[in-house]
Amino acid sequence: MTLPPTFTVREFRKATRSSPNQNCVRIARKQGWTAVWDDKRGTPATTPTTTLPDTELILLTDAQFDDYQTAVRSGAADDSPLSLVRRADGLYTFRLTPERTHPAHVELVFDQDEIDAFHDGVRNHEFDHA
Repeated sequence: MTLPPTFTVREFRKATRSSPNQNCVRIARKQGWTAVWDDKRGTPATTPTTTLPDTELILLTDAQFDDYQTAVRSGAADDSPLSLVRRADGLYTFRLTPERTHPAHVELVFDQDEIDAFHDGVRNHEFDHA
């Protein structure tokens, strides 16, 4: 597999059910890769043309992300390339499962509403490869 491409903010989309004002799991798919980004990581200087560094993204192959989507749709997300762990404070940590960790180890943190909206988008095929 080739190295992942770079991703700009404008390439990401969020689930239809997500809040219109940030706080969303965002997905971009390009050249055989899927990137997961938390738009809360944006700053006032972030624009649609901003290239996001690997240190802000969870990077998977399209096949790995499709496996995750299949797992969510079947209710078996515990056996998938992405790990979603509830923390003591009620927030969720999203990261690659240890055996699939990309050199840039990234953890993204979301609340229940963000995860619910994202999973609703997954179940409704909003992130399927076009």
